[in-house]
This record gives sequence, C-alpha cells and structure tokens, in this order.
Amino acid sequence: MPTLEVRGLKKSFNGHGVLRDVSFGLKDGELAAVLGPSGGGKTTLFRCILGELEPDAGEIYVDGQEVERLPTERRGIGVVYQSFALFPHLTVADNIGYGLRARREPREVVQDRVAEMLDLVQLEGKEDRRPHELSGGERQRVALARALAVNPKILLLDEAFASLDATMRGQVVEEVRSIVTKQKVTTLFVTHDQEEAFLFARRLIVLNNGLVVASGTPETMMTHPDPFIQDFVKMILFTEATVEMTPGGSPYAVLDGGTRIPVHIPGLRGGEKVHVMVKKGARSGSAEVFHGDAA
Repeated sequence: MPTLEVRGLKKSFNGHGVLRDVSFGLKDGELAAVLGPSGGGKTTLFRCILGELEPDAGEIYVDGQEVERLPTERRGIGVVYQSFALFPHLTVADNIGYGLRARREPREVVQDRVAEMLDLVQLEGKEDRRPHELSGGERQRVALARALAVNPKILLLDEAFASLDATMRGQVVEEVRSIVTKQKVTTLFVTHDQEEAFLFARRLIVLNNGLVVASGTPETMMTHPDPFIQDFVKMILFTEATVEMTPGGSPYAVLDGGTRIPVHIPGLRGGEKVHVMVKKGARSGSAEVFHGDAA
C-alpha cells in the first residue's frame, strides 16, 4: 500500500483546469520529485495534498486513509517551504519544538525530541541562536528538523532550496537528502529546477499543463520520447561511477575518457557509487555529482 496516493485529482480556477486527472503513488520511504515548469500545476498539487485547497474531484490517501476531510494538522504531513518560514523571534530549539508544543506534548518529550533533531541536523551548540544568526544552509536544516520533529508520515518540500546561494545549493540538497533517507520518511519534493530534482530524487514525476507527462528515474527521462520532456529536460546523465580518493583524501569520480570530477558529498568513501550529470552544451568538466543509492 502506498504511503501517499493521489487518485484522479482535478482542480480548476475560473474554468481553467490547473490539475486534470493527476494520479501517482509513493512507496514507504520513497524520495520523489514533482518536476515541471511554472504554471504546470505543481503548486496547486502541493496545496491540495497539504489541505490548503479542496480538489474538485479525486482522492488523496495517506497511509491508506483518505484525508480530504481532515484539516492540515491532522494529515500527518511535515512541510519545508522555500522561505523556511522560521519564527524570527524564537531560538533554533524553540523553532524545532514548535509543532510539538502546539500538540501540547510534555516538556520532557519536547526537550528530548529537540535534542534528537539537533543531533540529526548537526546543529548542536546552536540551539539558542536566532534564525538571523544562521547561514542559509543552517536555516534550511532548522526548517527540516522542525518538520521531522513531529514524526510526519509524509514530508513535503516546496521549492525548498530555491532561496539558497547557488554555490551551496548542491551540498545542502545532498545533506537534506541524507537526513531524510536516514529517517526513512516518504518525501515529495516540488520544484521547477531539474538539477535539484536530479540531485535529490531517484524518481521524477513530470507535471505539465495539469497532467503527469511521465514518471520514472532520471535515466528514463533522458530517453523519454515525449516532445515536452525532450525540450524541458536539459541534463545528460552519465552512467554510474565509482568514487576514488586522491592521495590527500579528497573524493572524485572518473568519467569515460578519464575526466576527473571532484565530489562534494559529506562522508563519502572510496568505492561508493555516484551518478554524474552535466548540462547539455556545458563545457567539459562542468558537472553535478549525486549519491548513487536507489531511493
């Protein structure tokens, strides 16, 4: 039974069909990305799953339970927004524990869970800081810790990396992916950015004009015959590569032809598998590397 299942979802605004019979399901612990252009229906789908919008037709199931009549807070969904939506006047610890306190959990339970989350996102020692005292990546991890603290059945990421500086985005995507994978929480990442989608998920759900155009691995998207996907997806995915280490202990991957690509993934060891992708038309060596495990 899928942890998240969307069946025949439809939603119109002023007679315009924004979602037109959208269906898909996510297995327990699966990491997937809904990818598509602006105006393709991604935000409306996100808001319907979250409970901010009521669909005109179709059903949404979380752990086999239809959630259409449930308010947002009872759907078992955690959310990380593009803006992170942290409370600026609260400390890191208080931000992380906010949802637990809203549920009136005992103080000891809140303290223990916050400590666990601080350890998970590697923010120990920064629990008394305010959001403005943190880097963008640290604020991202606080938002993630707050979403995970309530033990959600589903995690939704809404363009969650778009506000980060481009130089740090790839590293933060990999960090968040690692954390979510460790927690084994079913995650749906909504984005228009194919690089982020490829880095984060091993399953892509391509949405355009309110319809699911295709669903599958990044490799599948590279060879998909649909004209929209051929035009929209601008990445080339190389075959799986094995990580090697320099004498100084820095990891790298070797492409066909001998090109070495540095790998910036925390904790990666020699012998592990990664995937490498480059933009079509990019200069040699311009690449992104992401972990090769199947999620």
